[in-house]
Amino acid sequence: MGEKLIASGAVCQILINGSPVGLVTQASYDEDWAINPANVIGYLGPIDYDSQGYSCSITLGTYIPEKPGSGPWPDGGVKALSDLLPTRSEVQGNNGKPGEFDLLQFMNIATGDIINQFRNVMIASNGQQISPNSYATANVRLLSVERMI
Repeated sequence: MGEKLIASGAVCQILINGSPVGLVTQASYDEDWAINPANVIGYLGPIDYDSQGYSCSITLGTYIPEKPGSGPWPDGGVKALSDLLPTRSEVQGNNGKPGEFDLLQFMNIATGDIINQFRNVMIASNGQQISPNSYATANVRLLSVERMI
């Protein structure tokens, strides 16, 4: 057979607008369809459920480069995700909007396949973890208008 059934996180790369920005240490997304019960007077319990909205939240974990801004990296990227994180002053000077991207993708670099794809993505929050005997990593939460894959 020779086929793999599950993509390995160790070979998942983050692409922003088609450019690699790092390897994933963890990645997840949550879609919320804002489901509400449809209640009718005189009837006990809902008669149906309806979607009344949508939100998509993406959480990424990635490595922090030893020397930020000094790509190219072994994964082929010239910028790291940490290079794209705005400061408070930059957000304030950009009409209150943090980093915005047209397209965010997770790619399995072992096969070249796109695992997930999101459009109209905006940085919502970010942070870093630095521990002894471990890699320095960053976590970034983003919001997306739509998951496309």
